[in-house]
Amino acid sequence: MNILFLDQFSEPGGAQLCLKDLMPEIQRRGWNPHLMAPGDGGLVEWSREAGIPVYPLPLRSYSNGRKTALDFLRFSLDAPRMALALRRVIERHRVDLVYVNGPRVLPAVAGVSCPVIFHAHSFVGRRVERRLIDWTLRSTNAAVIGASEFVADPCRRAVNPQRVHVIYNGIPDLDRGARKLDRRPTRIGIIGRIAPEKGHLDFVEAAQQISGEGEYAEFFVYGDKLFADAGYDARVRAMARNTPVTFCGWTDDIAKALHDLEILAVPSGSHEAATRVILEAFSAGTPVVAYRSGGIPEIVDEKRTGILTASPDAESLAKSIRFLMEDPALMERLASAGRREWQRRFRIEQFRTSICDLIESHTRSFAGVRRRFS
Repeated sequence: MNILFLDQFSEPGGAQLCLKDLMPEIQRRGWNPHLMAPGDGGLVEWSREAGIPVYPLPLRSYSNGRKTALDFLRFSLDAPRMALALRRVIERHRVDLVYVNGPRVLPAVAGVSCPVIFHAHSFVGRRVERRLIDWTLRSTNAAVIGASEFVADPCRRAVNPQRVHVIYNGIPDLDRGARKLDRRPTRIGIIGRIAPEKGHLDFVEAAQQISGEGEYAEFFVYGDKLFADAGYDARVRAMARNTPVTFCGWTDDIAKALHDLEILAVPSGSHEAATRVILEAFSAGTPVVAYRSGGIPEIVDEKRTGILTASPDAESLAKSIRFLMEDPALMERLASAGRREWQRRFRIEQFRTSICDLIESHTRSFAGVRRRFS
């Protein structure tokens, strides 16, 4: 089976890491993956090294978050160019299924003659974009994978709910052996791209509050601006001056970064799906403090596998971090429970099997429908 993976980014964000995680099982089953993505980012480079054919996708970059009138104009020009390029690849390489890994490229598959799977990694609430997504899902009879119930629910209102499946991200074993969580100074970190929806300003403000009260703690930011506006990155760095906050940049060793922390902070915005880094922290045995945003309460059980703040603001974040710092025994219990939760629900093998079984099932179902109506 020839599968074309269609991605709106080639830089390695969470959705792109999911594709990389999936490829070993795709190839183990004897299927042939192909990739279409814009640019020459890390996903493209990795795919070429893995022997996966890569084709350029004519899609320009857009504003992060709320889109401008210029963004909509650019997209109106990009959409037909993407659709034409996609159809050429489908025909030339006899593609059996298109796997769409982001909402921005979904409209390009409207009208294709092969089955489509849409993997929804993020919540899309803006009316115009939501309508376009829903129309495309209906017109292609697509199957939908939601990274959480939170992002799957809007799709269920657009298509047959039986075609919508929630499959949480899968994470490899990031355990690096025994460690103590009562180390001082306490090391608290945030991991991911520096963007408004990830809550870095709240993290830095919480760091100011905690350090201002004389708490013995250090704070670390792993990541960079990537898709986000450089202005937000500059604001975060400006606020962090004269505070115990260290900017570490991107790391290729997420296990080491998590093992270097006693607490992971996840102050994500209201549209968060079910952030991958929390599952990575579970696997690594790192206690989590997070906002009750989007799909996060689906994966974090309050005071069993993590701490959920009372409200989504810096003051509550600082209060929850201090509460956890003062109770090393609770930190140990959260770390152990998080590991057990990862083993039960979020292992990478479960993710790979669930996705690939769905690919097989949807392809057979699509073929059956075509036979009935041919």
